[in-house]
Amino acid sequence: MALLGFVMLARWIPVRRAPATGVGPHVTAAAAGAADAVPAERHFPVPVVVAHGLFAVATLLLVLLTALGVGGS
Repeated sequence: MALLGFVMLARWIPVRRAPATGVGPHVTAAAAGAADAVPAERHFPVPVVVAHGLFAVATLLLVLLTALGVGGS
């Protein structure tokens, strides 16, 4: 599961850093479906992506600690 998260992050970073093309009020409905349209991943807010990653890491850490029996009575 963690590998999938890292793959998604690796795919998101180049999309986020790429220059925006085909955006703005001048874009028509026909141009929105064109090959140069902006991918949906570009609109993910950075704080949301970071928070999602932090929650994922915390979840994996808690699962690992539980599996190791840390904190059990």
